[in-house]
This record gives sequence, C-alpha cells and structure tokens, in this order.
Amino acid sequence: MSTIHRWFRSGAYSLLGHIDALEARQNLGVLIVPPFGWEDVCSYRPLRFLAKTLAANGIPVMRFDLPGTGDSSGNALDSGLFEAWVESIDDAAAELRAVAGVEQVAGFGIRLGALLALTAAARGSSLQDLILWGATATGRAMLRELRAFGNLERLEYGNGDSTASAPLPGVEIGGFLISPETQHALEHLALSPLPGMPSRRVLLLSRDDLPADAKLARALQSAGCGVEDGNGRGYAAVMALPHEGIPPFAVARTIVDFLNRRSVPAVRATNLPKRAVIEGAGSGVNETVYTVDQSSDRLFGVLTEPAPAVPTAEWCILFLNAGAVRHSGPNRMWVEAARRWASRGVTSLRLDLTGIGESDGQETLGTEGLYQDHLVEQIQLAMDSLRSRLGVRRFVAVGLCSGAFWAFQAAVRSAEIRAAIMLNPRLFFWDPEVDRRRLLRRTVKGLSKWGDWCRLFRGDVPLESIRQVARIALERMQEAAGNRPLQIPRERMAEAWAAIQRNGTRMTLVFTEGEPLLREMEDEGQLPPETCSQVQCLRVPNGGHTFRPLWAQKLAHELIDRELGAILQKSQTGGSHGDSEPQWATSEA
Repeated sequence: MSTIHRWFRSGAYSLLGHIDALEARQNLGVLIVPPFGWEDVCSYRPLRFLAKTLAANGIPVMRFDLPGTGDSSGNALDSGLFEAWVESIDDAAAELRAVAGVEQVAGFGIRLGALLALTAAARGSSLQDLILWGATATGRAMLRELRAFGNLERLEYGNGDSTASAPLPGVEIGGFLISPETQHALEHLALSPLPGMPSRRVLLLSRDDLPADAKLARALQSAGCGVEDGNGRGYAAVMALPHEGIPPFAVARTIVDFLNRRSVPAVRATNLPKRAVIEGAGSGVNETVYTVDQSSDRLFGVLTEPAPAVPTAEWCILFLNAGAVRHSGPNRMWVEAARRWASRGVTSLRLDLTGIGESDGQETLGTEGLYQDHLVEQIQLAMDSLRSRLGVRRFVAVGLCSGAFWAFQAAVRSAEIRAAIMLNPRLFFWDPEVDRRRLLRRTVKGLSKWGDWCRLFRGDVPLESIRQVARIALERMQEAAGNRPLQIPRERMAEAWAAIQRNGTRMTLVFTEGEPLLREMEDEGQLPPETCSQVQCLRVPNGGHTFRPLWAQKLAHELIDRELGAILQKSQTGGSHGDSEPQWATSEA
C-alpha cells in the first residue's frame, strides 16, 4: 500500500490531503469528509485506520482537512467559510481522481462532514454513492447537538463559572469557534428538498443503538435516492478520547459490502506519486510534509518554514503531541503558533510520535502508552534529522500534558534543547500508581463529613470505594509513621534538576489552577534548587487541563510568544541561558 500526503488548492485555500491506495485497485474511490472540532480530534486516528482498511480492500481513500481546520490554511473567522467547506469536497474528489486514477468517488461523511457531503451532492457535485454516519436532516439540529456538548464542557472551567466571555464573537464548542456567519449558514441549512440526488445510493449508518435520522431518510427517499440502513456499531468508540479511540472495523466491512454491490471495474496497476510539491499555508510561510524513518516505522510531521524573503533565526521549535492529539495541537494551537513564528523567521516542526496522528504504530495507545521511553528517544531522532537536513542545532520544545513530559525528559537528556515550555505536565516520571494515589487523596477529602461516613456504612457507597478508603487510611498511618509515599521520586528529581542546570536549559512550567503536580512539588519540597535559576513556574486561572476555552487558548498563545521572544532576544544579544532572568516562582501569569 502506498500513502501520500499532499496539499492541493481549493479556491483561496491550501488543503492537506492523505491518500491510501494499492497499486491494483478499483475504479471507485472514497472521500472521507471529517466532522467538526473536538469530534474531528477524537475520530482522527480511527478514521485513518478506516481509510487503510478500505484501501486494503482495493478502494483508494482520501482524507483531508477542511478549509480553516487542521493543517489546511485559513481560520474560523474567514468570510464564506461554510461555502468553502462545501466547495472543497468537489476539489478533494477531483484530487483523488487525479492521484489515484479512479473515475468514480463515493463520499463518506461523519457528523458535520456527513451534512457537508450531502449538501455538496444536493448541489450537483460529482460524488456518486454517499455513506452518512451521524447525519442530521438540518443544520440547526446539528448545531443544537454541538451546542449541548459545548454547554456541558463549560462546567469544567473556572470552578463551574461559565460566564467568562469569549475573546471572539460566535459559538464556542469544545474550544473550537463557529463564527456568526458560519452559524447563520448552518441554522438556515435545510436538506429538503434535495435536487440533483435521484439515482444516488445512500447508506445511513446508525450511531451504535441510536438509529439514523428518520426525517433525513424520508427526505432522501422523496428525492429518489436508494436508501439503505446500516449498523454503525462502534461510533462511541470512534469518538472516545484520542488515546482510547478504536477504529470502526465492522463499519469498514459494511462500507466495503455496500460499495461492492455497485459494479465497478478495476483500474490497471499504476504507481502513485512518490512526493507532493507543497505550497505554502499562508502569506510568508511554507509548509512541507516531513518524515523521519526509524527501524520499524515512520514518524510524520509538518515542517513550517519562513518564506525565502524572511530573515531566518537559527532556532527550531518542536511542537509535541498533547496526549494522543495529532500534530495540529490542542484546539489547533500548534498550527497557529507555528505559522505565526514562521512569519517572524523561526522554523518549527509539528511532530507526531509513534501511534499518534499520521505516524505509523498501533491503533490505540492508552494512557500508559503515552509515557514510554521510546517516545522520548524519537524526539532525539527528529532533532538528528533536522540537524542533518537543515543544519539546525538549537531547539525549543513545546508540549502539553504528556507532550510536556516528553519535553522535560528530552531537555534532561539533551543539551541541544536550549529551552522548554511545558503546559500542565501531569508527572515528570512515569508511575502507573500516581493517578490511583491522587484519586485516593481526593476520595478521603470527599468523605470528611459525618454524613459521608453514614452513607458508606448504609451501603450507599460501592464496595470499591470502601476499599479505596481503607487503602488511604493505611497510607495515612504510614504517613504518621514517617513513611509517606512520595508522588515524585526524590533522587530522580534531583538528578533531573542537576541536568537542567548543567545543560543551561531555560525551562518554563505553566500550570492551570488545580493541577496536582505543582501542589505535589511544593508539598514534597521538590522544587528546583536555588542554583537552578533558569527555571520558572507560572500559575494561570482554571482553563481546563488542555486550555480548551478560547480565552485560555489566547492566554497560552501569549505565554508561548512571550517565552519564545525572550529566548530569541537572549540569543541575539549573546547571553547564555544559564544566567537568564527566570527564577523559580509560582507567580500569576
């Protein structure tokens, strides 16, 4: 199987697409139209494996990022964005035909992507069959479901205070923005009647046990479509957290069976293009697909460089995965930051480590899989590659959650990382018991009143909770005896601070309110020594663990820009990083 990654044009936009195909393949391809926002983040890797499963059955598949999303150019505030989304589907289908040599293209859309694919088909696009998973009959219904998710999420931020105003107009859903113009377009989108649809076959997939929208099915049948119902088993698993998502292999089989009922001849065996010529993602910025080969698989990244006319700094920023979120970063923050700094002359690499995003590796990592030593080693591989190809020798690592863990570990091991910006690290050293101990401490705090203990003895509290309480009582006895279990291993932490000091690495830790690691560092007396003067810590308001609200994203961008600016200024004035101005302090940002 060959996989190519290439940008292609759609109107004013450069869109990134990924095509999987066998050399001997059918004359029918499938275009996957992604969902919106957080649903796109969660389903990204499961849909990648869905594409590869279809391709292994001889059906070429293309996935792509809609305008203003993912690695494509543009942003949420662009005028005419909804129309650009719809038009991009025809352009993506044309790209699939040109690259894979197929004549017919079926559209597979999930959630908002299903609505967009159906809208394009109703307007006369060249899509043949349609497979729709989780579609609604109207844009208003889709927007209502997205809003419900957004409203639930706001309870996480600001200690339940959901009144914080967004820095931008529009509807904020899971940290992604729908502008007033796009909102208006969705609210007035009604897919009835459906011109241009007669003779099309449509497969409507359920969402596990939730059947497909009956109103939509009736509208399609009235338009003369051949409508089939399909079992969309595995929908919830596809939309699980990024490190837990499971590919929908049963749905892939259903799709293959549906498509094979149309008689499509095979195309003769041809080679796919080996390399795509990449256009810039915006003014003053060039982006290329960047791969790093290792023994068994390949790492995927996007290299963002200044345009030739822009003076170039000697630094390279490494943007690391936030958990199992792909290289675009939490709420696309890494894309925005990379392009902003490329316009100022700084190159960056948005990297997917093994098992994440577009990189090779297993389907699902799980929490433990995010903290394996070989992932830290891959950062060194990427730096070696960049040094060899581009001559870069000074790096800044930027990471959130497990990405912050990798940035810390890489900075301890390599003096080439001259600075690290770490947002909400959960731990410095992998420990499978750390979350259990945190849970136990929270549990005992929750049972601090007499009424709570009465509930426990009445049987209102599950047996497992009672066991947890017993364990924490035992831990408290150990604490009283001076044997309190530490969350952070003292010797390893001291060695790490010594390495940071020895390497002269400028290190900035950023914690939102309530993050446990900072409290544990303070409680256990494991702050960096006074001699380690280049380390600083910033406390910021509760914006969720991944800085998801728009105001928290804005704050994260400002902090990253401030630190990068200070690093570059220090290098330009010839100062060393060991005597830089940060001091360990838990100051408010």
